[in-house]
Amino acid sequence: MKYYFVIAFISTLLFLMEGQCAFAQQQKPEWTNGFFEESSISYLEVVSGMGYEVADARKKAVNQIIERRSLATGSDNKVIINGNDVRVERSHDLIVKSRIIDEYHERIGTGQYKVYLLVQTVKNPTYSFDNVRITDHYPLSPRVFVPGMAQIYKGSTTKGVSFIVGELVFAGGIILGESFRISNVNLINSTHNESLRYTYTQKANNWALVRNVSIAGAVAVYVWNVIDGIVAKGDKTVLLGSAKINASPYIDSDNFGLALNINF
Repeated sequence: MKYYFVIAFISTLLFLMEGQCAFAQQQKPEWTNGFFEESSISYLEVVSGMGYEVADARKKAVNQIIERRSLATGSDNKVIINGNDVRVERSHDLIVKSRIIDEYHERIGTGQYKVYLLVQTVKNPTYSFDNVRITDHYPLSPRVFVPGMAQIYKGSTTKGVSFIVGELVFAGGIILGESFRISNVNLINSTHNESLRYTYTQKANNWALVRNVSIAGAVAVYVWNVIDGIVAKGDKTVLLGSAKINASPYIDSDNFGLALNINF
């Protein structure tokens, strides 16, 4: 029984480590699945392109910005893509003021590359870009105290499930170990046969060890979960704009105080 539980204990830790590694390998940002957000000044959107080279795929993705802007302005500018050749035909100049906020590329099964670009384009070339941030840091949340919840909230579903399963395994070990320990203690008190009492005592001690190791494992996984929930990075989050608070004192004939002006 002791050896069986040691194997289960090691298997649980390996499962948790596998969950950690699975998330570490999952680097594709969530925004690549589709993202669009608009402000009064600009809009954020995802463009993508495919090619046998990353540079070629990236060029095709960038030209989508011009193509979409042409459609938005009603001009007859168009981007023609023929295999690896890209040609932009224009009847007049078109000014597009855009910038790449984030970029991701992957190799797909056909031997090509697919490039995703998160692009910000201002609605008028005379405008300045408003604030956009990409962050993988999340504020501290009470979720860190519930096994797996902080990880799932950050987009690390596999890792979060690993912590939940780990806690359930050790909780089961605690319940199972204590139940069988009590059962064997009751058997000890139910007989005067020394041989049986010795056997039940050994079993009770073994199940007590299972319970104690499970408690230690549950505590270790819980502490690991809390620390990971606080410090680990999550999926990249796109933040468009930021709130600005201006404070200024005021005094009139009847009142005085502090005026707050919040711009989003």
